[in-house]
Amino acid sequence: MGKGFLAAAASAAVPPLKRLVAHRDRLLDQNERLHKEVLRLTLDLESARGAASPLRPIPSGLDGDATDAGTDLGFLFIVTYGRSGSTLLMGLLDGTPGYCIRGENSGALYKLFEYHSAAIQARAQWTGDKPLTATHPWYGIDGYPAAIAAAHMRQLVIDTLLRPEPGTRVAGFKEIRWWQAKPDEYLAFIETLFPGARFILNTRNLEDVARSRWVRFNPNALTELADVENRLREAVEKRGTRGYHVHFDDYVNDPSSLRGLYEWLGEEYDADRVAKTLTVRHSL
Repeated sequence: MGKGFLAAAASAAVPPLKRLVAHRDRLLDQNERLHKEVLRLTLDLESARGAASPLRPIPSGLDGDATDAGTDLGFLFIVTYGRSGSTLLMGLLDGTPGYCIRGENSGALYKLFEYHSAAIQARAQWTGDKPLTATHPWYGIDGYPAAIAAAHMRQLVIDTLLRPEPGTRVAGFKEIRWWQAKPDEYLAFIETLFPGARFILNTRNLEDVARSRWVRFNPNALTELADVENRLREAVEKRGTRGYHVHFDDYVNDPSSLRGLYEWLGEEYDADRVAKTLTVRHSL
Protein backbone atom coordinates (compact mmCIF):
# COMPACT_ATOMS: atom_id res chain seq x y z
CA MET A 1 0.00 0.00 0.00
CA GLY A 2 1.56 3.29 -1.13
CA LYS A 3 2.42 6.21 1.12
CA GLY A 4 0.16 8.42 -0.99
CA PHE A 5 -2.87 6.27 -0.17
CA LEU A 6 -2.11 6.33 3.56
CA ALA A 7 -1.64 10.09 3.52
CA ALA A 8 -4.95 10.52 1.69
CA ALA A 9 -6.73 8.25 4.18
CA ALA A 10 -5.28 10.16 7.14
CA SER A 11 -6.26 13.44 5.57
CA ALA A 12 -9.82 12.20 5.01
CA ALA A 13 -10.08 11.23 8.69
CA VAL A 14 -9.23 14.72 9.94
CA PRO A 15 -12.65 16.39 9.37
CA PRO A 16 -14.59 13.68 11.24
CA LEU A 17 -12.05 13.88 14.06
CA LYS A 18 -12.53 17.64 14.33
CA ARG A 19 -16.27 17.17 14.41
CA LEU A 20 -15.95 14.61 17.20
CA VAL A 21 -13.77 16.95 19.25
CA ALA A 22 -16.17 19.83 18.70
CA HIS A 23 -19.11 17.62 19.66
CA ARG A 24 -17.32 16.47 22.80
CA ASP A 25 -16.57 20.07 23.79
CA ARG A 26 -20.21 21.03 23.30
CA LEU A 27 -21.34 18.14 25.50
CA LEU A 28 -18.83 19.05 28.21
CA ASP A 29 -20.01 22.66 28.15
CA GLN A 30 -23.64 21.55 28.29
CA ASN A 31 -22.86 19.22 31.18
CA GLU A 32 -21.23 22.06 33.12
CA ARG A 33 -24.23 24.31 32.55
CA LEU A 34 -26.59 21.56 33.69
CA HIS A 35 -24.58 21.01 36.88
CA LYS A 36 -24.76 24.74 37.65
CA GLU A 37 -28.50 24.75 37.01
CA VAL A 38 -28.99 21.72 39.25
CA LEU A 39 -27.02 23.48 41.99
CA ARG A 40 -29.08 26.67 41.64
CA LEU A 41 -32.39 24.81 41.69
CA THR A 42 -31.33 22.70 44.66
CA LEU A 43 -30.31 25.77 46.63
CA ASP A 44 -33.65 27.40 45.79
CA LEU A 45 -35.49 24.25 46.87
CA GLU A 46 -33.60 23.95 50.14
CA SER A 47 -34.18 27.65 50.82
CA ALA A 48 -37.92 27.20 50.28
CA ARG A 49 -37.98 24.15 52.54
CA GLY A 50 -35.95 26.00 55.14
CA ALA A 51 -38.57 28.72 55.53
CA ALA A 52 -40.80 26.16 57.27
CA SER A 53 -38.18 23.85 58.74
CA PRO A 54 -38.35 23.32 62.51
CA LEU A 55 -34.56 23.20 62.53
CA ARG A 56 -34.36 26.80 61.34
CA PRO A 57 -36.43 29.39 63.22
CA ILE A 58 -38.06 31.89 60.88
CA PRO A 59 -36.15 35.19 61.26
CA SER A 60 -38.30 38.15 62.18
CA GLY A 61 -35.97 40.87 63.42
CA LEU A 62 -35.72 42.62 60.08
CA ASP A 63 -39.33 42.25 59.03
CA GLY A 64 -41.17 43.50 62.07
CA ASP A 65 -41.45 42.75 65.75
CA ALA A 66 -39.11 40.09 67.08
CA THR A 67 -41.05 37.58 69.15
CA ASP A 68 -38.16 36.25 71.20
CA ALA A 69 -34.76 37.88 70.90
CA GLY A 70 -33.10 34.76 72.23
CA THR A 71 -34.40 32.43 69.53
CA ASP A 72 -35.69 34.46 66.59
CA LEU A 73 -32.96 36.33 64.76
CA GLY A 74 -32.90 38.48 61.69
CA PHE A 75 -29.77 38.19 59.55
CA LEU A 76 -27.92 40.99 57.80
CA PHE A 77 -24.73 40.86 55.73
CA ILE A 78 -22.59 43.67 54.34
CA VAL A 79 -21.42 42.91 50.80
CA THR A 80 -18.46 44.97 49.65
CA TYR A 81 -14.75 45.09 48.71
CA GLY A 82 -11.67 46.26 50.58
CA ARG A 83 -11.16 49.90 51.60
CA SER A 84 -14.80 50.76 50.96
CA GLY A 85 -15.55 52.11 54.44
CA SER A 86 -17.41 48.97 55.43
CA THR A 87 -15.91 48.92 58.93
CA LEU A 88 -17.50 52.31 59.57
CA LEU A 89 -20.82 51.00 58.26
CA MET A 90 -20.47 48.01 60.57
CA GLY A 91 -19.95 50.40 63.47
CA LEU A 92 -23.05 52.38 62.52
CA LEU A 93 -25.14 49.22 62.46
CA ASP A 94 -23.69 47.92 65.71
CA GLY A 95 -24.75 51.16 67.33
CA THR A 96 -28.36 50.19 66.71
CA PRO A 97 -29.90 48.53 69.77
CA GLY A 98 -30.22 44.78 69.23
CA TYR A 99 -27.71 44.56 66.37
CA CYS A 100 -24.60 42.38 66.47
CA ILE A 101 -22.76 42.66 63.14
CA ARG A 102 -19.37 40.99 63.24
CA GLY A 103 -16.32 41.83 61.15
CA GLU A 104 -14.58 39.85 58.44
CA ASN A 105 -13.85 36.14 58.76
CA SER A 106 -11.53 35.64 55.76
CA GLY A 107 -14.36 34.16 53.72
CA ALA A 108 -14.85 31.22 56.08
CA LEU A 109 -18.50 30.86 55.09
CA TYR A 110 -17.42 30.50 51.47
CA LYS A 111 -15.66 27.26 52.38
CA LEU A 112 -19.00 25.86 53.53
CA PHE A 113 -20.50 27.02 50.24
CA GLU A 114 -17.85 25.06 48.37
CA TYR A 115 -18.43 21.99 50.54
CA HIS A 116 -22.21 22.11 50.11
CA SER A 117 -22.03 22.83 46.38
CA ALA A 118 -19.60 19.98 45.70
CA ALA A 119 -21.75 17.48 47.60
CA ILE A 120 -24.95 18.59 45.85
CA GLN A 121 -23.32 18.41 42.42
CA ALA A 122 -21.98 14.92 43.13
CA ARG A 123 -25.36 13.80 44.45
CA ALA A 124 -27.06 15.06 41.29
CA GLN A 125 -24.50 13.32 39.10
CA TRP A 126 -24.77 9.90 40.73
CA THR A 127 -28.39 9.70 41.90
CA GLY A 128 -30.26 7.07 39.89
CA ASP A 129 -33.22 4.73 40.10
CA LYS A 130 -31.49 2.63 42.75
CA PRO A 131 -29.30 3.64 45.71
CA LEU A 132 -25.57 3.27 45.19
CA THR A 133 -24.06 0.17 46.77
CA ALA A 134 -20.74 -0.37 48.53
CA THR A 135 -19.27 -1.59 45.24
CA HIS A 136 -19.71 1.85 43.68
CA PRO A 137 -16.84 4.37 43.98
CA TRP A 138 -19.32 7.13 44.94
CA TYR A 139 -21.19 4.98 47.45
CA GLY A 140 -23.40 7.07 49.72
CA ILE A 141 -23.16 10.45 47.98
CA ASP A 142 -26.63 9.97 46.49
CA GLY A 143 -27.98 10.18 50.03
CA TYR A 144 -26.36 13.52 50.91
CA PRO A 145 -29.05 15.24 53.08
CA ALA A 146 -28.87 18.82 51.81
CA ALA A 147 -31.54 20.21 54.13
CA ILE A 148 -29.99 18.61 57.24
CA ALA A 149 -26.52 19.76 56.19
CA ALA A 150 -27.78 23.32 55.73
CA ALA A 151 -29.44 23.29 59.14
CA HIS A 152 -26.23 22.14 60.85
CA MET A 153 -24.13 24.66 58.94
CA ARG A 154 -26.54 27.39 59.94
CA GLN A 155 -26.14 26.51 63.60
CA LEU A 156 -22.36 26.24 63.21
CA VAL A 157 -22.15 29.74 61.75
CA ILE A 158 -24.40 31.17 64.46
CA ASP A 159 -22.46 29.49 67.27
CA THR A 160 -18.95 30.22 65.98
CA LEU A 161 -18.91 33.24 63.64
CA LEU A 162 -21.94 35.31 64.62
CA ARG A 163 -22.16 34.50 68.34
CA PRO A 164 -25.09 36.84 68.98
CA GLU A 165 -24.91 38.55 72.33
CA PRO A 166 -27.82 38.61 74.80
CA GLY A 167 -30.55 40.87 73.49
CA THR A 168 -29.51 40.50 69.85
CA ARG A 169 -32.32 40.84 67.33
CA VAL A 170 -30.24 41.05 64.15
CA ALA A 171 -26.95 39.21 63.58
CA GLY A 172 -24.55 39.05 60.66
CA PHE A 173 -21.13 40.12 59.45
CA LYS A 174 -19.40 42.33 56.96
CA GLU A 175 -17.05 40.76 54.43
CA ILE A 176 -14.93 41.99 51.53
CA ARG A 177 -14.28 38.57 49.98
CA TRP A 178 -17.34 38.08 47.78
CA TRP A 179 -15.35 37.86 44.53
CA GLN A 180 -14.35 34.25 45.22
CA ALA A 181 -17.31 32.82 43.30
CA LYS A 182 -20.27 34.01 41.33
CA PRO A 183 -21.81 36.28 43.97
CA ASP A 184 -25.38 35.37 43.00
CA GLU A 185 -24.83 31.66 43.74
CA TYR A 186 -23.02 32.47 46.97
CA LEU A 187 -25.77 34.80 48.20
CA ALA A 188 -28.33 32.11 47.31
CA PHE A 189 -26.43 29.71 49.56
CA ILE A 190 -26.48 32.24 52.42
CA GLU A 191 -30.23 32.60 51.90
CA THR A 192 -30.49 28.81 52.15
CA LEU A 193 -28.79 28.90 55.55
CA PHE A 194 -30.56 32.06 56.68
CA PRO A 195 -34.00 32.37 55.08
CA GLY A 196 -35.04 36.01 55.01
CA ALA A 197 -31.45 37.30 55.14
CA ARG A 198 -30.83 40.82 53.92
CA PHE A 199 -27.79 42.25 52.18
CA ILE A 200 -26.33 45.75 52.20
CA LEU A 201 -24.11 46.61 49.24
CA ASN A 202 -21.53 49.18 50.33
CA THR A 203 -19.62 51.01 47.59
CA ARG A 204 -17.12 53.86 47.44
CA ASN A 205 -15.54 56.07 44.80
CA LEU A 206 -13.39 53.49 43.02
CA GLU A 207 -10.59 55.91 42.21
CA ASP A 208 -10.11 56.48 45.94
CA VAL A 209 -10.19 52.74 46.59
CA ALA A 210 -7.63 52.15 43.82
CA ARG A 211 -5.26 54.61 45.52
CA SER A 212 -5.42 52.78 48.85
CA ARG A 213 -2.30 51.11 50.19
CA TRP A 214 -3.69 47.63 49.55
CA VAL A 215 -4.09 47.89 45.78
CA ARG A 216 -2.29 51.02 44.57
CA PHE A 217 0.58 48.99 43.08
CA ASN A 218 -1.80 47.00 40.88
CA PRO A 219 -1.94 48.73 37.46
CA ASN A 220 -5.30 47.07 36.74
CA ALA A 221 -6.84 47.91 40.10
CA LEU A 222 -9.51 50.28 38.81
CA THR A 223 -10.70 47.90 36.10
CA GLU A 224 -10.77 44.92 38.46
CA LEU A 225 -12.59 46.89 41.15
CA ALA A 226 -15.21 48.03 38.65
CA ASP A 227 -15.78 44.43 37.58
CA VAL A 228 -16.17 43.26 41.18
CA GLU A 229 -18.54 46.10 42.02
CA ASN A 230 -20.73 45.40 38.99
CA ARG A 231 -21.02 41.72 39.87
CA LEU A 232 -21.83 42.50 43.50
CA ARG A 233 -24.40 45.10 42.44
CA GLU A 234 -26.15 42.61 40.15
CA ALA A 235 -26.20 39.92 42.84
CA VAL A 236 -27.63 42.21 45.53
CA GLU A 237 -30.17 43.75 43.15
CA LYS A 238 -31.45 40.23 42.37
CA ARG A 239 -32.45 39.98 46.05
CA GLY A 240 -35.13 42.61 45.36
CA THR A 241 -36.36 44.23 48.56
CA ARG A 242 -33.89 42.09 50.53
CA GLY A 243 -31.03 44.15 49.13
CA TYR A 244 -30.08 47.77 49.76
CA HIS A 245 -27.27 49.95 48.36
CA VAL A 246 -25.37 52.63 50.28
CA HIS A 247 -22.39 54.69 49.10
CA PHE A 248 -19.62 55.63 51.51
CA ASP A 249 -19.03 59.08 50.06
CA ASP A 250 -22.73 59.91 50.36
CA TYR A 251 -23.22 59.06 54.03
CA VAL A 252 -19.86 60.50 55.13
CA ASN A 253 -20.64 63.84 53.46
CA ASP A 254 -24.32 63.78 54.44
CA PRO A 255 -25.18 61.39 57.29
CA SER A 256 -28.90 62.04 56.77
CA SER A 257 -28.65 60.03 53.54
CA LEU A 258 -28.69 56.98 55.84
CA ARG A 259 -32.32 57.62 56.76
CA GLY A 260 -33.40 55.38 53.89
CA LEU A 261 -31.22 52.54 55.17
CA TYR A 262 -32.70 52.72 58.64
CA GLU A 263 -36.21 52.87 57.23
CA TRP A 264 -35.44 49.77 55.17
CA LEU A 265 -34.22 48.06 58.33
CA GLY A 266 -37.33 49.15 60.19
CA GLU A 267 -35.21 51.01 62.73
CA GLU A 268 -35.20 54.58 64.05
CA TYR A 269 -32.65 56.95 62.56
CA ASP A 270 -30.83 58.48 65.53
CA ALA A 271 -28.96 61.49 64.13
CA ASP A 272 -26.94 62.05 67.33
CA ARG A 273 -25.83 58.43 67.54
CA VAL A 274 -24.86 58.39 63.87
CA ALA A 275 -22.92 61.64 64.20
CA LYS A 276 -21.06 60.32 67.24
CA THR A 277 -20.10 57.10 65.43
CA LEU A 278 -18.81 59.06 62.45
CA THR A 279 -16.32 60.90 64.67
CA VAL A 280 -14.65 57.64 65.71
CA ARG A 281 -11.88 56.21 63.52
CA HIS A 282 -12.72 52.75 62.17
CA SER A 283 -10.57 50.18 60.33
CA LEU A 284 -6.80 49.63 60.53
